[in-house]
Amino acid sequence: MQNLFRQLRANKPLLFGIYGAIGCLIAAILLGEPLLALTKLAPSSQQTPQAIVLLIDTSSSMSDGKLTEVKTAATKFVERRNLTQDKLAVVSFGLEIKTATPLTDNANTLKSAIASLSEDGGTPMAQGLDAAVAELQATSLRRNILLFTDGLPDTQTLTSFAAESARSQRINLIAVATGDADTNYLAQLTGDPSLVFYANSGQFDQAFRNAEAAIYKQLVESEATGDYGVIYSALRIGGWTAFLAMGIALALIMGQNHYMHRRLLTFSKGSVSTIGSLAAGMVAGATGQLLFLPLTSGIPNIALIQSVLNWSVFGALVTGFLSLFIRRLKKLQLSGVLLTGAISGALAAGAWLMSAAYLGDVLARFIAAIVFGICIRLLSGSTLLSLVALIAIATFGQLVFLSIPGFSILETIGRIIGWAILGLLVGGGTRFFVPNLKLNKALLGGTIGGTLGAIGFLIAAGVFGDIPGRLSGAAILGFFIGLMIAWVEQEQLNQEPYLLVHWTPTEKTSLLLGAKPVVIGSSVDAQIPLNASEGFTPITAKIYQEGANIVMQFDNKYAASKNMKKTIQELNVGDTRKLGNITIEVKASTNQQILEKNQ
Repeated sequence: MQNLFRQLRANKPLLFGIYGAIGCLIAAILLGEPLLALTKLAPSSQQTPQAIVLLIDTSSSMSDGKLTEVKTAATKFVERRNLTQDKLAVVSFGLEIKTATPLTDNANTLKSAIASLSEDGGTPMAQGLDAAVAELQATSLRRNILLFTDGLPDTQTLTSFAAESARSQRINLIAVATGDADTNYLAQLTGDPSLVFYANSGQFDQAFRNAEAAIYKQLVESEATGDYGVIYSALRIGGWTAFLAMGIALALIMGQNHYMHRRLLTFSKGSVSTIGSLAAGMVAGATGQLLFLPLTSGIPNIALIQSVLNWSVFGALVTGFLSLFIRRLKKLQLSGVLLTGAISGALAAGAWLMSAAYLGDVLARFIAAIVFGICIRLLSGSTLLSLVALIAIATFGQLVFLSIPGFSILETIGRIIGWAILGLLVGGGTRFFVPNLKLNKALLGGTIGGTLGAIGFLIAAGVFGDIPGRLSGAAILGFFIGLMIAWVEQEQLNQEPYLLVHWTPTEKTSLLLGAKPVVIGSSVDAQIPLNASEGFTPITAKIYQEGANIVMQFDNKYAASKNMKKTIQELNVGDTRKLGNITIEVKASTNQQILEKNQ
């Protein structure tokens, strides 16, 4: 075990990563999960009133009795509703988009609206979905769209955007299909294959009953943990994050003290760190939660924005990969390569969007492929690569354009920002126990660690589920925050003079030098601890930088006991001082020495 501790001291980033992971995990288990359990709201015992739009396909293909059977099934659906609390609307799409009746609780009005439907025209499903969403905007009831169709929409791309926009506004979308309707495509629209029901002729009424059951089931499940308001949710998640921040901060203090052979934790350090980290965690958690809502439900045309972002990410990845092999791209910095790739992807997405409504999906995809191919040609200078990109987009572009069911890039960004803020605040706090760590480096390391940890957290939560996912994600988060904070400290060591403490002939650790004195002595607050039994005073000496000079100032009482006439000494790189069993050496990295010689 002692050998393991020595090895960890030799690799401070790994040491901090392990301490951060353990601290965050323990805090999540002992405090975070109990908080979530205690603040979990029970579901309402009353049935929630709901608003349902019956969105019915009235295209020409609904002839041969299909529309008649749908109207009968829809009428029975209305008769089964409790219109004392629910409201329904009827919208059709075919030759025109028609709102047969807006939301109402009048059964006769609804039945008359259903009876007035007639088949004609194409299948403008996207516009139908938009009209259904518009009908639900003014209601405070639980919102649902029950779609019935027998075929493919005129434009799948725009229809997918309309469906995703509806779902992002927390509108439940359930589909009943017949005829040539593609159930796999409808599953993409609803976001869940279990919300798609296929019916042959004569089975429409049963399909509507199945859809009805799915609506009620989804409403019950959505309330399995209660209906959290914005403020309550922000405070709840903020409290959970605050406990994680406390666990990370206390663990990193212990990691630093372990690294420097000090007592792992003192009451004063622990108290200050606890208060500060709880406040930082509350801010980060609440911010991430509050960002989540506007990013996922407060932005108009959110589906279009997310798709453009998907394409931007795709373009950045493509150009980033090509930069490994193409000399012309290698000349650009990585940030420039990724930025130009993202712009190329966004331009291709824009070309697709602008042409899909007028030319259809196939031609729109081809136009987007041409735009992306031209961008790749301009960036790489290779006609062959541009042709490959063009063919790939023309063939598989729809896969890139459509978002992944259950995944929202904007939601993910909101959550990552929250964790990045947590890392930033924890990183800033490390300056209070890691002497002379520069603020900008501490903030940078914490932010990078929080971002990487957030990505790992989201992956773990998706793979392992609820509680196991949160716990494993917490450990990943703590690991990366600790790792990156110690990593930026090592980067600073490579640029400036520092102290190398030789504890034994084979064990040594490093301390940054700067304006803040490094205290040597028998005090519990000393950064380099000495034994009082060996005659060392609480503050035996201090080492600090004064401009370009490195100064060692001995305590007067200690100097008198050793008959020292000179209490202030100027140290140079390579100088050593032996205090008890410890040897302190002033060091500079190779990069720093080269820089000083050039000056």
